[in-house]
Amino acid sequence: KAEHLDGDAVRTIFPKTGFSKEERNGHIRRIGYLASMMERSGVIVIASFEAQINKKADFKLNTNTKYLVLGHSHPECAFNDSFITQLKNLSESAESYYYTYFKAKKVIEQNPSIETVFIEFTNNQINESMNDWIWEEAYIDYGYPKYAPFMNSTDKKVLIKNNLSGFLNSSSLSFKNNFSQILNQNYSYSNSIGGYLSLKTNKTDSLLGCMKTNAFKEKAIPLSEINLNYLSKLLRFCQEQGKNAILIRSPQHKKHSGYSNESTYQQIRNSRYSSIEYLDFSKFPLNNAEFGDLEHLNFKGAKIFSIWFDHLLNKGLLKQKDKQVYINKEIKARMRNNI
Repeated sequence: KAEHLDGDAVRTIFPKTGFSKEERNGHIRRIGYLASMMERSGVIVIASFEAQINKKADFKLNTNTKYLVLGHSHPECAFNDSFITQLKNLSESAESYYYTYFKAKKVIEQNPSIETVFIEFTNNQINESMNDWIWEEAYIDYGYPKYAPFMNSTDKKVLIKNNLSGFLNSSSLSFKNNFSQILNQNYSYSNSIGGYLSLKTNKTDSLLGCMKTNAFKEKAIPLSEINLNYLSKLLRFCQEQGKNAILIRSPQHKKHSGYSNESTYQQIRNSRYSSIEYLDFSKFPLNNAEFGDLEHLNFKGAKIFSIWFDHLLNKGLLKQKDKQVYINKEIKARMRNNI
């Protein structure tokens, strides 16, 4: 049997408990005592202070932030926001749409200046392997304690159904995390929810040298319906908030094996997200030395791409009727100039 102890719910039993630092600390110790007593009786206790954290969580960005980039390591390494006016990159390595959804909701709610949300949509994000990024131990232990205060019971059931032991373990981590936040009165999330990653490596030539012929033939790969479901939820939320949501695909090396499911990828995009604007930057021309590996830009490539992307925004990319045609023309012009 499992029971959930919420800090605000328990507070109703002790209505005289105040909100001074001493009274808060006493309240926390009281819940800890209740939890330990229940566990000694064989009850699995999931204790949290989620309502309080949800109420006080601070996801505020710079007040002039107009553009937001979300996704996993591909945009994390591609969009150097120090070169892009009014853009904030909050992508994070190995982040599924499941966790991005909770982060994005709070960021968008607390930053009304955001007008456009660029969401990475690339080949590996449709694959069944994304399920691991949601509930496999390493990912749930990292993502759940951070975003649990912003989840509802339906969201948590996804984790419980697919990895109960992992969920219970991460719930313990979540309690410790919540405990620390409240004790220290630290509700700021702005510096712990992703950002541009400057990649220093250059493994491209060595990886290409190890590749076998026909290393990435087209193949069918099972889908992660849960990951795609949370992408759809994120897109709906953006629309409900009056934000312009745009799917993007960051630059990748032309020999990246991730393209092996391209037919399925395009079919999913056209059947499920045909009403959502889509900007494909995957063929942006860069030298091997400007890639960290076959699917990530290093800091050199990110600088080149980011300056170019900033140039496109300033030239009115988002006002173009057919944005992809405009992007393709700009890419061709860049390729001609580099010859």
